This record gives sequence, structure tokens and C-alpha cells, in this order.
Amino acid sequence: MGSANSNHDLATPSALSAALSSPNHLIVDLRDEGERYHRLAGAVSAVWDREKKEMPLSSLPQDKETVLIVHCASGNRVKEAIPFLQAAGYKNCINGGGPGRYPMPDGAPPAPPPPLWETYGDRRIIFQQSFDELGSSTYTYLFGCPSTGEALIVDPVVEHVERDLAAVAQAGLKLKLALNTHCHADHITGTGEMKKRLPDLKSAISAESGAKADIHFKDGDEFTFGAHKLLILGTPGHTNGCSSFHVPAAGLVCTGDALFIGGCGRTDFQQGSSEGLYDSVHNKLFTLPNETVVYPGHDYQGRFYSTIGGEKENNPRLGMKKTKAEFVDIMAKLELAYPKQIDRALPANLMCGFPE
Repeated sequence: MGSANSNHDLATPSALSAALSSPNHLIVDLRDEGERYHRLAGAVSAVWDREKKEMPLSSLPQDKETVLIVHCASGNRVKEAIPFLQAAGYKNCINGGGPGRYPMPDGAPPAPPPPLWETYGDRRIIFQQSFDELGSSTYTYLFGCPSTGEALIVDPVVEHVERDLAAVAQAGLKLKLALNTHCHADHITGTGEMKKRLPDLKSAISAESGAKADIHFKDGDEFTFGAHKLLILGTPGHTNGCSSFHVPAAGLVCTGDALFIGGCGRTDFQQGSSEGLYDSVHNKLFTLPNETVVYPGHDYQGRFYSTIGGEKENNPRLGMKKTKAEFVDIMAKLELAYPKQIDRALPANLMCGFPE
């Protein structure tokens, strides 16, 4: 394997799978004790000191040819740790990202960690991924700036408003904006209920969605939360009002229903377009750096995130060098059932979560 991963980018799914299949590999966990959610079987602990830029080596093998699969919460600390390990003689190091990329132990629920403080370059950010286990398998994302306390939330679900507001309070944040990636048909947004609890909270959604909101954004707009920016990428196709949210400083993108892990949202209702979705993903998402972490709107197999490079390489609908014609044909043959919640959810979501 050598030092092929010398640029320390997040390993693609195929590279990670190959490393995990190596008979001489070891998973190295850089996370602090308080971050040890979903502890990986067989992993050794070697906490990365963010201030001193070092880690203990006592738990690592003497065999310097061992393939070290180094992970933290998202892979950013790994970028600092790999040069340190290589200087210590460990040449076969790969950036394994966070625990959501690994096979889950039997019976482990797809539950998120508490809000995390993560380092991105010289900045820090609070980030939480939460899951709706009640039926829609929706992911909700909380972003916060620890220096100012400003926070944004993406795609809240009405049944989990209490949970999400508790997370905001736990992290000591003030929620300023609730954004929706699109007008959802599989659950009722929690945005309206949150606004009842937090009078200063503003709601935001694409102007193309036709939904009520305090702020209607468009492709190219940006929102700030403290020292960080969230950029709007117009990614219509699942619906005509879909958007993705790019946080460059964190190297991640929330893709809503435009791009899933190994899939995408359907295109047969709400002014959807297979041709439009293909163009959106290839022109707006697949042009991001390969190491950009993809946080989808849903996942139905207990996975948490992927990468742009991984989806380009492995997504059976939109990746693997599929042509637009091939994608359109795939989508036309899905024969999906009528969405179970659409008659309940869509009218409410057009009114920011409140039916007329």
C-alpha cells in the first residue's frame, strides 16, 4: 500500500474496504473519551492532542508495515495525525474518516452522537447529525459556532423538535435559522413548531419550492453562523425546489434528496425531473472536491455519510460513469409506490409545517 494516501484525503469506500480486508491492519481511534460513540470493534485508542499536534504511540504495533486505518469524528484530525505517524515510521496510513463509514456491530441503532466540537483548519464548529427512526429515516443537521453561539438547523422533523431544541441548549447555542432542503413529502417539517418556541427564529427554503418561509433563497446565496458560511447550491430534480447546503470550511455538503449514499431521491412527483437531477448532481455536487463529505437527507441502511469521490465511483444510479440517458432509464423503471405521507405532509410543509 505504501504512502499512496500521502495527501491524507478521506479514503474512498473501495480503498477503505480494501484496507479493512488487509490481514495486517489496525483501526486507530483519535477521538477524545467523550466522543466515543459507536466504538469500532478492535480499534485502539490514541487520542490526538489538538494543541501539541501529537498522539501517544504506545498502543500501536511495533511492525511499521501495519496498515493503520486512522479515524476520528469526520477525518479532519486524521489529516494532522498522518504526517506525525509517517514521521514515526508508519508509512501505510489511510484516512478512515468517522465511525459511520464502518460496518455497524449487530443490534447497534443508527443513533447520532451528541453535538461534537470538531476542528476544521484553525476553526472550530459544532455539528450534530440526528435521525428520525419513526418512519421517514430523515437526517437532521445542527451547525453551530462555539465562539458566537449562532446556530443553524437543517431539515428538522416535527416529532423531534424537543430533541433538537435540547441539543441546541446542551451545546449552549442560539438557533437563528431553520432551513429545509426542499418541501418534503415524507414527513412534516419541525420548522413551524420551532418558530412557535423561538420567536426570533427564521425559516428558509428555496424560492422555487412554493412553500411559505421567512426567507426564500436561491442558488449562490449564503448564510453565516458566526465564523462559518453555509452556501446554497441549487440542485433541483427530486423536486423543482431542491437545494444542497455546502459548508466549505468543514468540507461537507448536506445533499437533501438530490444525492443519497448509493442512490438518490425519486423524480416522479412535485415537478421532479430525472434529466434535471442528473445535471444538478454532476454540475453542482460532483464538481466539489472528492474528499467532501456527503451528508444525505435520508438513509435506510444505517449509514451516516459518504464522500463525493465515493459516490462518483460507486453510486449505481448517478456515479460509475453513468450517462444521462442511462440514469433517465433507471429512474423510469423504478415503479415506486405513491408516497405514504404526501397527502398529510405536503400541504403542511407548504405552510412551513402548519396545515391551513
